[in-house]
Amino acid sequence: MYKRVLGIVLTIALLISVAACSSSAPTTEEPKDTTNQEPKDNTKQEPIKVRVGLPEIVNAKFAQGEDYSNNLWTKLFKEKINVDVVVDWITTEYDTKLNLAIASGELPDMFTVNIVQLNQLMEADMLEDLTSSYEKYASPSLIKMIEPNRDIVETAMRDGKLLAIPRLHYGDETSTSFLWARKDWLEGNGIKEVKTIEDFEKMMEAFKTNNGAKFGTMLDKTLSAFFEMASSFHAYPKIWVDGPDGKIVHGATLPETKNALAKWAEWYKKGYIKKDFATMDSAAMLRDAYNGEVGTYAQQNWAGWQVGADMVKNKGEGTYFVSMNLPSVDENKILYPRQFSNSVYSVVRKGYKHPEVLVELINTYIDVLNDSIGNKTMTLEEVLPFNTNDMHHITGPFKVEFAHYQDIKDVSSSVITGNEHLGSGNAVLFYNEIMKWKNEGDLVGLGRYLQMGHETASLVLGISHVDNEQINKTKVWGAMPQAMLDYGTTLDDLLTEGYTKIIMGLADISYYDTLIEAWRHAGGDEVTAAVNKMYGK
Repeated sequence: MYKRVLGIVLTIALLISVAACSSSAPTTEEPKDTTNQEPKDNTKQEPIKVRVGLPEIVNAKFAQGEDYSNNLWTKLFKEKINVDVVVDWITTEYDTKLNLAIASGELPDMFTVNIVQLNQLMEADMLEDLTSSYEKYASPSLIKMIEPNRDIVETAMRDGKLLAIPRLHYGDETSTSFLWARKDWLEGNGIKEVKTIEDFEKMMEAFKTNNGAKFGTMLDKTLSAFFEMASSFHAYPKIWVDGPDGKIVHGATLPETKNALAKWAEWYKKGYIKKDFATMDSAAMLRDAYNGEVGTYAQQNWAGWQVGADMVKNKGEGTYFVSMNLPSVDENKILYPRQFSNSVYSVVRKGYKHPEVLVELINTYIDVLNDSIGNKTMTLEEVLPFNTNDMHHITGPFKVEFAHYQDIKDVSSSVITGNEHLGSGNAVLFYNEIMKWKNEGDLVGLGRYLQMGHETASLVLGISHVDNEQINKTKVWGAMPQAMLDYGTTLDDLLTEGYTKIIMGLADISYYDTLIEAWRHAGGDEVTAAVNKMYGK
């Protein structure tokens, strides 16, 4: 049992302890906690109505006759805790619609916000305090998700009050970067590992010489692969880090970024990078892989869906890409950058009489997708409709994202050893997806197999990065200072344009120093000062 302690950070620990120990039942006027229990007969009570605004989920496929207001989730919410979810509006321009609602004061009862909107609403005192609702109603599973993320929960607090439930993340600490390479080409060249930059260069050369690749590695106009591979050079051009003098600086301004750019410029000159990459989007870049023109690139854990099934469809069996650790420029440990990993918060408008409903419906979401199979309250077949066709994305504020650290360990161990041990509903779903590929060759399961179905699957490697303490968190952990918001993407766009010139040889590597000086004068110094004021020591 947790102990009561003081301070904002440990306020969350207090919330967790109270919720974990609480066994008091709600009154008959409040929604009952039926998580992991048989449905109660709620027909004698008036249902509680909650009005919501929702983002449209473009790929959602509803059952015949159903929609956002009437579907398997809204029916379950009514059955479990006697709540009627009423949809005020649905839009593909969610942020714009919500900003107008905030300005007019005409807010739904419950809705989601980004961190800028959250801070605006907290400042204007337009949100209901969720502290007591969380204390009384948070399920053990929700508490278990919140506890390791107190640094995120702190961003949802003001004056010791919990004003939002963070949506959390899918386990961003494991979403590191990897080198992906075409499996049949690796095997044909006898390449078992790529540890150094020199090894990587030899692999690109081998693919060109022996497999007919036209160039060495993929890159598009966003420079995403450059940014994903920057850690190989101990460079962090997308996050804020501690500088040599102890102040927070943008990683782009440090010499390691210059070193990375020099190497990519060298690769471009040698023909390892496509000459017209600066005009290509990601779809055009990937088409080169599907056509057999390139066999490597740097990407995060989901690359198996980009160069998995489509590769097999285009080029045949065994042509999909597999992941490996990034090569390193030296013997020092690679650290992987991590941006602030919570983009969405669920909130209740001030004055709504039943704020506890938010917590109760989130509990229900967790119970169905994560707990029910293990608790044997639902079968896999019963859960699947809630987790397919993007149905798990349609609930708006009544959703959290499950960090899959333990799921990855359970699934990969079960697949590799053959001894099935799956602790959550998500793990069961992942495992069954992988086995469709392994047992039936069903391409639907290939992406998941490449994520967590073998010894060097991307998320299996990502777990080792976490365990080996290789995560480098940005110093801007939470709300961005106003100066950063004011400049938007202007400063990043300036850097990307300059990096592109250097890589393409349109400017010498010495241009990097001119570029950084221009960045400083264009607002970089102002933003840096604001970051240090908000997050500095």
